[in-house]
Parts: sequence; C-alpha cells; structure tokens
Amino acid sequence: MQLGVTMPRLRIRQLCPLAAIVLLAAFVPAAGQALAAQDGPHLRAPHLRAPHLRAPQLSAASIRDEASAPTSAPAGTPPKRTQIRVLTAALANMTKHYASFVNDEPGPVDILDYGIGALWRKGIDGAGTTIGLLEGWNFPQINSIVAGFDKPLGLPNPRIRTIYPTGDHKLPATCPPGMVALGSYGSCDAWQGELALDVISAHLIAPYAKILLVVAPADSEISDDPPANVAPPEMMQALEVLASRHLANVVSVSTGTGETTYDRGVAEILAQSPGELAAAAAGIPVVEGTGDCGVVQNLAVANGQCEDVSQTPDTAAWDDSPWITAVGGTTPDFSNTGRRLGPDPLWNYGGLFMPGAGFSAVFQRPAYQDGVAHITGSPMRSVPDISLDASDGTSEAGPLLAGILSLATQLNHRNVGPINPALYGVLGPHGRADGIVDVVSGNNSVVKNGKVVVPGFTATKGFDVASGWGTVYAPRFVPALVAATEAMHQEAAYRGEAHAELLQLEHSISLTATDIRKGGQSYLIGSGLLPAYPIRLSIDGHLIATLTANDLGDVTYLIDPALLKLRPGQHVVKLSSMLLTETRTFRSS
Repeated sequence: MQLGVTMPRLRIRQLCPLAAIVLLAAFVPAAGQALAAQDGPHLRAPHLRAPHLRAPQLSAASIRDEASAPTSAPAGTPPKRTQIRVLTAALANMTKHYASFVNDEPGPVDILDYGIGALWRKGIDGAGTTIGLLEGWNFPQINSIVAGFDKPLGLPNPRIRTIYPTGDHKLPATCPPGMVALGSYGSCDAWQGELALDVISAHLIAPYAKILLVVAPADSEISDDPPANVAPPEMMQALEVLASRHLANVVSVSTGTGETTYDRGVAEILAQSPGELAAAAAGIPVVEGTGDCGVVQNLAVANGQCEDVSQTPDTAAWDDSPWITAVGGTTPDFSNTGRRLGPDPLWNYGGLFMPGAGFSAVFQRPAYQDGVAHITGSPMRSVPDISLDASDGTSEAGPLLAGILSLATQLNHRNVGPINPALYGVLGPHGRADGIVDVVSGNNSVVKNGKVVVPGFTATKGFDVASGWGTVYAPRFVPALVAATEAMHQEAAYRGEAHAELLQLEHSISLTATDIRKGGQSYLIGSGLLPAYPIRLSIDGHLIATLTANDLGDVTYLIDPALLKLRPGQHVVKLSSMLLTETRTFRSS
C-alpha cells in the first residue's frame, strides 16, 4: 500500500511538514525514452477478443456520459487562448529555471518526461473535465498548499471541491478509532499528506481540470478490521456514487491492501467489486498505484511503510481488479539541467521501496491480457498495466496517469474508460507509434543487507510483469487512446460487460421457492455481500430484519408469508448493504 508514504520532495515538504509522513530522503535519477513530438498516428483497426460475458443490449441512455461530455470549459474558466498563453509561459518558466525545481517531484521533470507541453500548447489541458480523488480524510489547507506549489511554476490554481458521499455525508468529528490505531501508516494525519500528493500530481498534468476530493473515512457502519481501515470499503461505496451521478471523468485512488492480509479472505475482496463495476459501466477509468514495497505488500497492521510486509509475493487487492488500471513506478532519467540521460528505469530505492508487481491470487487473467499470456505464463491477472513516475511512491504515479487521462477525456469529449482493453489490444502492441515507451531495466526484488530475500520481477524489452507496457509519451498516447476509444465505439462492449456483471450481482438472491403456496415457506440465500456488515432485508419496501453477512459474505432468511402477513400476489424482497443491493421477486398464495 502506498498511503502516506511521501510528500512531493521539497516544495510541499517546506509548505506542509507532516510528522506522520514517511519521507524518502534521496533523489533517484531516472526514466524515459524520448520520442519526437508529433500528433498521434492514424489508428489501425483494433483486433480485440470479445468479452467472455455476453453483455445485454444497452440503450444509449444506460451508458451515456453526462458529466462525461466536456464539450466546453465551465463558467469561470478563462478563454482557451488565455489558457494556452498561461501554460506556454509556465513551460518557459520551467525550462528557464529547471535547476531550481530539480528536486521537486512531481514537478517540471514530469512535464518533460511525458511531453505534456506539446498538448498544453494545443489547448489540451484538462479544461471541462473532473478528476475524482478518493481520500480517507480531508485536508483543510489543501488550497493554500496547491497555491504554494503553483506560484513558482506559473500554473493556474485549480478549482477544488470536497464531498462526503458516505456515512452521514459529512466528516466525522474525530478520526475513527480504527484509523487512529494505524498510527503513521494509515491514520487521518497520514491521509492529509496523501491527499496533497494526489492533488498536486493530477493537477500538474491537467492544470485546468476540476479536482473533486471524495472523502470516505472508514468505519461509517461498523468498527472493522485493519484491512478495512487501510483500504476502506467506504471508498468503493463512494465510487458507486461518483458513477451513478456522473461526478467525475476519471478517478484515482492511492490506497491498497495486499490480498493475503484480508482477514476474511476472498469473500471480503470480491464483495468490493460493485464500485469498480459501476465505474467501468459508466466509462470512468479508475487508476491505482501498485504499492511501494516491491514484490511483497505492506501488512494492514504495519507500523510504517514497508516495515511490516508479507513474507511471500503479494499484490494489492484493488489494483488487481481487471476493471482498474494498475500503475507501477519508474523514475525520470534527466540531468540537473533537464537533459535526458537515458530511458526511464523501474523505480527502486535501495531495495527498500519499489513498485508492486506480480500476480493476483484472486482474479483470473482477463481476456484483454490473453495476448501477453505467453509472457506472464500465468492464468491469473498480472499487475501493473502501465508505469509512471513513482519517485514519491506509486501514490504519485496513479494521479499522474489520472491527469493524462483527463487530457484524453477532453480530446474525446466524453469518458475514455475502461482503458485496459485499448491498452492491451491496440496501444501496447503498437508501442512507440502509440506513445508507449518501453521500460527495459530495473527490478522489484526485496533486498536486505545486500541479499535478495524475496525475488521479484525484472523489466525487459516489450511487455513485462515488472512495468506492464512501460511508460507513456503523452502527445502520442493521448490521441491514440482517443482513436482506440472511438474505434471501439466508446468501449461499449466492455462497459456493457461491466453493466451485465453488476446486474448479475444485483440479482443474485436465490430462493428455494419463488411461488410460495398457502402455508408454505421459502429459504432465501443472499451472497456476494460484505462480510460482518449489516444487511437490511425488506419486502415490498418494509424493513423485515437486519442481518449480518457471515465470513463468506452470505445471509439466510426463512420467508414465511403467513407469519409476515403478506397478501397474496407478487412481492419484491430486497437485501440492502453498503456496497450492494440485491432484489428478487416471488409470489405468495
């Protein structure tokens, strides 16, 4: 997990010293293969394998992108020519004074590394789009922090809005006890540092995008176990809200819990799928860093970042979802004057901090990864999918990619997600032509006292488990992604697949009898629910009982129409929980 790892290296540390944040002390030079600045090439027709689940026919309304169609900048945004003038001046400032920003990451090195200036000069700067950032706690000083970051660079201040879509729709008066118990690793104080890094990373790339802070603290329903405090299921609930209300065009989350550290195992992991599916169905790409402890993962009860880790290879549950784009880490390889020294290597800080990479033990290999199965040699989902600058941890890499996807959304005039099918089916195989820059060096093995204690994965030519497809050159990557999205009819098949899987979950109640004769009964089983959480059972809108899902995510109930005094005819039984509402109809005589 990458929560609370670092702050952007100098400027934010000066503006906002947070004792709870573990700072990486040294600068690691790094990354990137340069490509000539030019518009993306014409797209060849994609050849993507059909989704494994046949999606139902969807009406246009069911998959339209309302907040997802940024045709013009919102009120208060300066005219396009002014935006271009401001950002052109900022680029000149970053170039002229590059040496004074050399230790700032995120910073000008990322603008150089990914060729962002070429897009800014064309007016592609995120205007009219909204980047959603999922956070575990608020940071009231964030506007002043970002203003302090923007001023020396010459960037415009972003429009930042904060919402609390879970619990009582407001920030609790005090930090939840479960989060307090996490100390410097996942406490509310640590989240403030994480929030600042998320905002600045995304805003740096897409300066005119709106930033929506979606704050969803843990334990709004129950006092849960450490994994649920490190990566709160409330965040998945918030993701459902974002999707249903079309509040964001791209979402970044910088938290995660290794699959092996979940107390209730696979059931607890899979029960959080509705949020990911809802976002994918709405075309909202969700990105998440793969963690900072290399081939192992931080334990939920860790005392600090990468201080207490799994003893065997592990990957983070949320980024393992096939509907999420998992972002690994590299480091930009530039001199102190802004001259590229070589291609970006995998981020590795002394064998102590490295990007997560490996195979899920829960999610099978999705169809879009079949083309790289001969490389991975595994039937399971591999992560990452792509890699960006992680000099401050993969909590930096994820929102950097969110910023780039914001630029693509602006160019596309609607959402571009989920992006993994296009990444694996088109952009990745086309490589440099579509803005994919290979990462060919570095590994994420765990090293202690100069000895490899847990072997990891090594970056090599082409797709590899360590870096995914590599990193990006935005002037080609952005238009190529838009072209692929258009060619795939706005990802309609894959959005439809997510919609179908979500519908299947919403109708997964099983009944021993759906036509209950007079004097009869029916045994209800609900599955796929969040273990240990309350489940409200209602019939025809009337609350009948509050149940608790067992460790398998199941609940049972005996429906007796006579005892419940149900009238003869059709009825609707509903199971309502934090992340999923299941319904089923039955008849009674």
